[in-house]
Amino acid sequence: EMNATGMTLCCSHTGERTAREALDASTQAAIFSHSNCAALHDHRRNISDDMIRACAAQGGVVGINGIGDFLCAPGDDMIAAFVHHVDHVVQLVGPDHAGISLDYCYDQQELLDFLATMKHSFPDGYASDIRMIAPEDLPAIVDGLSALGYDPESLGKILHGNWLRIAEANWR
Repeated sequence: EMNATGMTLCCSHTGERTAREALDASTQAAIFSHSNCAALHDHRRNISDDMIRACAAQGGVVGINGIGDFLCAPGDDMIAAFVHHVDHVVQLVGPDHAGISLDYCYDQQELLDFLATMKHSFPDGYASDIRMIAPEDLPAIVDGLSALGYDPESLGKILHGNWLRIAEANWR
């Protein structure tokens, strides 16, 4: 039904079994709008290389998010980790299937207040504070990818082109 109405299927907030079944059922490119690589940082919110490959096989995109707990251990360089996650997707399935999805919240105090109030609704292990990569960090991310040899065409796909392709293909 989502395919018929022009909705883009997103599996970021699903488990692996649900994601697999949804990808198998979809006839259009699906996305993980804001998910990171479990192969690089073992967190239950991150996705396996198998899911990255399955998404790419349909022409989909995996958007790397900038939430610190999903990127790396506390104290690690979040920008470097973010670049590493993007590069992992590209090395696995190519630049046509990677995107940037910071998942940034401008009113962080409101978010922290919500998390404190709703702590009972989150699984154990979720941090009571959230480290985030901000939009102002995008130049450093581009610099990091450029240092790895990413050309302007690939950077354009990762920064916006892949998302535009999905929107144009799916939305009615």
